[in-house]
Amino acid sequence: MMESDGFQLVCKRKAARRRKLLKTVNDGDDGLNLSQENVNKCVGKIFEAKLVLQSSEGFIDFKNNLKNITTLSQTQGEKCNISSVVCYGLGLPSSSRIAKYQTALLLLLRDHFCVEAEIYDPLLTKVDTRVLQELKLHVLTKNEEGKRYVKRATVFFMPHCGKELYNNLLWANWNPVSLPLCIIIGNSFSSIVQNVPSQMLKEHYKFIYLAEGLCKEYPLKTLVEYDDIFNETSIHVISEDIVSKKEDNFWCEKCEPQYDECNVAIIRVKVDEPAAKLC
Repeated sequence: MMESDGFQLVCKRKAARRRKLLKTVNDGDDGLNLSQENVNKCVGKIFEAKLVLQSSEGFIDFKNNLKNITTLSQTQGEKCNISSVVCYGLGLPSSSRIAKYQTALLLLLRDHFCVEAEIYDPLLTKVDTRVLQELKLHVLTKNEEGKRYVKRATVFFMPHCGKELYNNLLWANWNPVSLPLCIIIGNSFSSIVQNVPSQMLKEHYKFIYLAEGLCKEYPLKTLVEYDDIFNETSIHVISEDIVSKKEDNFWCEKCEPQYDECNVAIIRVKVDEPAAKLC
């Protein structure tokens, strides 16, 4: 019980900090220099971070894992061709060292698969948006709450996102056809299952709990010397072999996840804002 209470306290603190950041952005905008010189400076630092990643000890292993994605994740016996990269929770590259490295990795993902990369983070400032547009990244304006339904293979880059986003994404694709099309790069599902009380997972994050047993995980190792950037981050590939062996009743859970507003670590769609439409 103590472990559960302590975990809930941490969740509340994280959620409160994120709401405070959002209010600061909405109330006072960014307060940063919107000049082209400032944007160029930030872009330059992201390219520097990209070079650091490419010269790191673990980059070759990372690239090999990306190459293997097309053979590890298959649909109807055909190789899986990535159609796009979607990023949630990138952070603020204009003011965060961690977000600069995460943006650099997003660029590497986009370039590797030669596809468009889309980004949504409700905390992005005007400076951040300008920087991302300068990098030819598509900034989304609609809050999907992670509920992106896919019909083609998609890489979801979700660095250090709250469990609600992962859970929502899995729910939106909870069927044996769509789920293997989701390649998720983010917090290790196996670590979540090991560290979060099972009762809490089953009650609030059921889809993470169920999906963990369907995944092959490929940890991001030694991409940078700072452990706080990609620590406990993995590439998750849903094994079609495992999915195909599941009984029909495994996929019967269709209830949309609901969360306690006091604890939720996600920015919700506003009442007057249309939610993302599932196809």
